Amino acid sequence: MVDIMEYDFQPIELWKARQRIKPFVLRTPLVYSRALSERTGSEIYLKMECWQKHGCFKVRGATNFLASMSDAERQKGLVTASSGNHAIALSYAASLFGNPPTYVFLPETADKAKIAKIESFGVQAVLFGKNFLETLDRATAFAEEKGATYVHSHAVPRIIAGQGTIGLEILEDLPDLDTVIVPVGGGGILAGISMAIKTAAPSVKVIGAEPAASPGAFMSMRDGIARERIELKPSLADGLSGGTSPFPFKLFHDKVEKIILLEENEIAYAMRIFQQDEQIMVEGAACVGLATLLSGKLSLPGEKIVLILTSRNINAERYNRIVAGEPVEVK
Repeated sequence: MVDIMEYDFQPIELWKARQRIKPFVLRTPLVYSRALSERTGSEIYLKMECWQKHGCFKVRGATNFLASMSDAERQKGLVTASSGNHAIALSYAASLFGNPPTYVFLPETADKAKIAKIESFGVQAVLFGKNFLETLDRATAFAEEKGATYVHSHAVPRIIAGQGTIGLEILEDLPDLDTVIVPVGGGGILAGISMAIKTAAPSVKVIGAEPAASPGAFMSMRDGIARERIELKPSLADGLSGGTSPFPFKLFHDKVEKIILLEENEIAYAMRIFQQDEQIMVEGAACVGLATLLSGKLSLPGEKIVLILTSRNINAERYNRIVAGEPVEVK
């Protein structure tokens, strides 16, 4: 087996991924927000991955992964662990390539809306574990037992290349941007976007944002080594739960300015502001970028800033309670 850390990952992989996934995913718009610009004092643009097929950017990586496989490889079976969105993406991608046997494992606290989307593709969601790391361990063991391919949510080149196509689109639509703020979980989207941005526009700042409940990227940047197995706490931004894996950290650590941590009340407030100012329904993971600005933890007056709105897959009842300011159990 090839050591993934030795993989020679070059920017050309992003352009190859773009051609592979073009027939299957949306080229999402970059939308200027006057309301958020006035509120923050910056020039705010929203990369609308929440409008992506099936509500999340992760279809880019999953589709690129499966498009790179032979049919024989796919038919051996696909397995993943996910907090929800990557499992949705893999289920969608599997439907594009003959519905090979697909097994997805989610934490027992997974959002019901995400489970419903997975099962709409005819894939059974297996609920296992109190947190993502427990789910991950079970899923990887199951893949080995079955002789199936484990499709990692963020730590392999084909996934990262797919997510990095977002960066290519941003540069085409706003070549004179100053800063892009990227939500961070395991680090795949940050690795892909930072490679795209820094390859073509090295002066653009790339900043990561993640919940304080899951500070893997922050700890990794602080310590100079990937912190993958960390203590995880429940968060409204459940899509960002998990530590930062070594391979994406290897790619982004010298390209990212900083990682900013957000508290739960700051994430909830950003969700409400998105709804209030732009009538956009997004899940907590999509709100950490705006939360950095609203909280005052980041101030870039007058700069052209792109926020990545990664996803919208959240149970409607829970979402309505959050934006109404009601107490919400964090799972």
